[in-house]
Amino acid sequence: MYGDLALQLVTASHRSTLSTTPQLPLPKYALPLILSICLETRQLGAAITAAAETHGQVSLSQDRALVCNLTVQHLAARRNKRCLLAYLQNRVNGVRERWWDAGGGLAYLLSPAATASVNPDSDAPDLRSALSPQELDFLRGYNNLMLDYKSDFLDALDMTAGIDRPPGELMVDVRVIKDAGEVVLEGGERVEFRKGERFRLARGAVERLIVQGFLEEV
Repeated sequence: MYGDLALQLVTASHRSTLSTTPQLPLPKYALPLILSICLETRQLGAAITAAAETHGQVSLSQDRALVCNLTVQHLAARRNKRCLLAYLQNRVNGVRERWWDAGGGLAYLLSPAATASVNPDSDAPDLRSALSPQELDFLRGYNNLMLDYKSDFLDALDMTAGIDRPPGELMVDVRVIKDAGEVVLEGGERVEFRKGERFRLARGAVERLIVQGFLEEV
């Protein structure tokens, strides 16, 4: 029946709760299903055009059965389009949420380590392989846009820092829970973060590593 594929698409999207639960893995882009919906929509459009050209204006104004059939096909095509747009918008919201959840770390977000840190036992695809080429372009463009926007006042405020609770002091004690290698902090200081080690550092310098799961406050 018309619209069954579109209903399947939005139902799966709703179950994944992409825009409200960034901790869940992002499902792989449903390309085969989307192509099938687009094909169905084009077939509906072709059928409407052919019927209108064949029967002419007189039949369209007098033949109620024909008008009913064309109306159903038109509404089905419009519904397919709305379902596709809702699916794409939901995924865009999910991509943005994950960017903020990762503290704006694009390289980390697109690495397999990002998925593993959320659920080590999950066999879900990493974000890079889950996104379509267009969604990857959107993510990179969104990242560049936000970096350009916040660069003017980065010395006073980092918008990507966590806001769950205000910092009690400028310095923070952290413990390394995942090897991060050598990291160049603000001011040029180089620190080798090895699992199990503890440091007392400026909160602003390590906030992103805390958000990304490499460090934890102690």
